[in-house]
Amino acid sequence: MIRQFDYLRPDTVDAAIAMKSRHGERACYWAGGTDLMLQWRQGEVTIDHCIDLTHLNGLDGIEALPGEIRIGAMATLDDLDRAASMHPVMKALGDTARLMCTKQTRTLATVGGNMCNASPGADLSPLFVALESRCLIQGPNGRRDVSMEDFLTGVNTTDLTADELLRAIVVPTPPARREASYRRVARTVVDIALVSAAVSLTADAGTITDARIALGSVAPVPVRVQEGESVLAGMALGDIDAKHLEEAAGHAAAVARPITDVRAGAGYRTRMCPVLVRRALADALGRLGGDE
Repeated sequence: MIRQFDYLRPDTVDAAIAMKSRHGERACYWAGGTDLMLQWRQGEVTIDHCIDLTHLNGLDGIEALPGEIRIGAMATLDDLDRAASMHPVMKALGDTARLMCTKQTRTLATVGGNMCNASPGADLSPLFVALESRCLIQGPNGRRDVSMEDFLTGVNTTDLTADELLRAIVVPTPPARREASYRRVARTVVDIALVSAAVSLTADAGTITDARIALGSVAPVPVRVQEGESVLAGMALGDIDAKHLEEAAGHAAAVARPITDVRAGAGYRTRMCPVLVRRALADALGRLGGDE
């Protein structure tokens, strides 16, 4: 059976939100459409009205501002890749975007769409969590700001209400030097992660002032490895050796809550968590100037 929907083209963000409020749950925002159209064709979602966001001003672009980088929700994965030289944290995001799907799809798929789809296996979400990112949200009652940790609430679910949309993702850039890294295991080059790990290390005057570790694909949402973070926080870069990395990474398996599915077993995912965390920590630490 041929499925049909009405195509709506608002002139402003406010008009798009008004359309969503008017048409309700069976109206969907259209960003890149790479996830939505697949779900629609497979009958996983029913759409009566499709609200096109692709031409609206203020939702795209990647901008370096004092103390933060603002990534518009309509920025594509290819935009993220091409902005890799903007800042050290953008290198990690650009490198991660390059792992996702094919080059052709990356020119269409949007960062905001990827976050709003909220797949447990998404590549960007653990890295955004590790980078303390915030989501800028707009709805009929105004704008609000929520951390990425709180934005992602479950499998394919977010903190967005029915008629809100994601405007941008803000990544803080502290005065001290920050380096981030993402590591994953996947079946093919363009497949989503079977298990993944992201880390962010901030150093000032040769000392780790902040360490954040997040796991992906081992729970409904990215999970922090806080005991592992505490191992490194406050340490001098020159004092960190392989034993410290092993100790920090060793806490990863304890917080993982993986499932067994057709792609991988829970046991394999759990065993790979410390391996990927250690690799990501070594990479980030090496670029900060510490021992690998």
